[in-house]
Amino acid sequence: MATVLILLVSLMTATSSMNPARADEAPDNQFVAVPPAVLADTRDGTGGVSSAKVPGKGQITFQVAGQAGIPASGVSAVALNITAVGAEKSGWFTVHPSDAPTTVSTLTFYPGENVTGEDFTRLTSTGMVSVVNNSDSPVHIVVAVRGYFLSAADTQAGNEYYPVGAEYLYDTRPGHVTGSPVHGAIPVPADSSVTIDVAGQGNVPAAGANAVALNVVAWSQGQQGWLSLHPSDQSGNNVATVDYVPGETNSSFTVAQLTGSGKLILENRGSGTVHVALTLRGFFKATAEEGGGGYVSVPSKVIVETITGAGVPGGNTEALAPGMSVTFDVTQGIDLGDKAMASAALTIQARRPTDKGWLTVYPTEDGDPDISSVNYDQAESTTGFDLVIPDSQGHVTITNHGPGTTHVQVSMRGYFTDPPADDPATEDLAKTSENAYIYACSGANERSPWLHTTDMHGIWRDHPGGWGDFWVSWCGRGPYTVDLSSNVWDDYADGYCVVGEMRIDGKRWQMGGRACPKGRHVKESFTLTKVWKVHVRVCRRKGNYVYNCSAWR
Repeated sequence: MATVLILLVSLMTATSSMNPARADEAPDNQFVAVPPAVLADTRDGTGGVSSAKVPGKGQITFQVAGQAGIPASGVSAVALNITAVGAEKSGWFTVHPSDAPTTVSTLTFYPGENVTGEDFTRLTSTGMVSVVNNSDSPVHIVVAVRGYFLSAADTQAGNEYYPVGAEYLYDTRPGHVTGSPVHGAIPVPADSSVTIDVAGQGNVPAAGANAVALNVVAWSQGQQGWLSLHPSDQSGNNVATVDYVPGETNSSFTVAQLTGSGKLILENRGSGTVHVALTLRGFFKATAEEGGGGYVSVPSKVIVETITGAGVPGGNTEALAPGMSVTFDVTQGIDLGDKAMASAALTIQARRPTDKGWLTVYPTEDGDPDISSVNYDQAESTTGFDLVIPDSQGHVTITNHGPGTTHVQVSMRGYFTDPPADDPATEDLAKTSENAYIYACSGANERSPWLHTTDMHGIWRDHPGGWGDFWVSWCGRGPYTVDLSSNVWDDYADGYCVVGEMRIDGKRWQMGGRACPKGRHVKESFTLTKVWKVHVRVCRRKGNYVYNCSAWR
């Protein structure tokens, strides 16, 4: 059977003049992946730092710009791995530009454990970064780079980010086996590696992706060790992605470079077996295409704190009980102009947990995906990092999955944007008597002088959880009155869900809900004051689906 989505768009043209494109609007920052390289290591003095543990309340400062393939100028932020090694007491690191201190935690650590975390760290004109040891005892600090973000003035074509809903890319756990090549529920043996297909899997395109954003989880380990990731056509490295210890579930976010092979090698650098799970958050592509976004780095700022009630609806100061959630507006206080926030770069901390558990962080309207962002242990505050898609209202929800309570703290490091539609040239508008046109749906991707198009129709078979996409874009005299009517249904009664999503006027709107197995009809009406576009995505978790679109005046 099939899932069908129909889009009806009515455009009513007004007499006001078109809004011209902003000539002074700079592009957002774009990402360039590099092979992982150590920038600073206090164990051996790499990066010009002292070859000794950093004392309590001490810090290291080291050069980033101009090092390890990072340009000497024109860089706004860097993707860093930060590792605490040999901690004698519990504590936490702050990571910041050398001339812009912050009190926002990037990584928490405990005695006897090595811990690795990720951060998108802003760079200022100094080109240097500082890491502060906020504990009362010494600890080694290791910092490695995964990539960098070009500043707006140096932005190139491509290297944009394409966020996707959180999904499993590879999993070895019994009852959860996922990924390619086909494998069983077998943990990764000690001192060994597995090769993982990435290109063409899930929502990663078969060609063109040069990096993927992942959350990597280590489960059921009996010994202490660490995991590393690298492309299959590159040699291994000594940069940890996740450090793990017995009796815990340990996780960390990472940006993993992809090369021509489209495969990643995951290495288990430990003396015992470990189950692993890789969940996808998005990918970067070298070539600019519709839907990609650039990055905006901001000074670190706490936006939610349940201990104090800051940013919590109603100012509630209660810890999250089992199954309890907190929802907040991740776009509040941010001037997006005529763009939309495609994904937020968030540092998320589970604070004062009373038992083991994990946090999911997700777009509120989409519902809980049951895919962890941060795993925490009993009585150990844990800090993680994630790229999270806000819902159509800019809302994000965090849910506590665990038998105990935990407080949460969320801080903003930056965000990716959805670019606005381009305004058409005057000569294009002159081709139609209505002074408006509609782009044909995705696939044809050509301008049509007609206000009616129904020429997009696509069928995928055995499509495992991928999105089907098409765009309808129009330009002309605003404002427009737009009526959107959606029929989403599924007669294939296997219990899998249908999801429809619409992006309009820079916001995301759920269409059709999650229909299992039957769908529903949704009708929305908007008034657009800008030149904009509609993007509709249809996802069926299994089997076939069909989509088409219609637009007319």
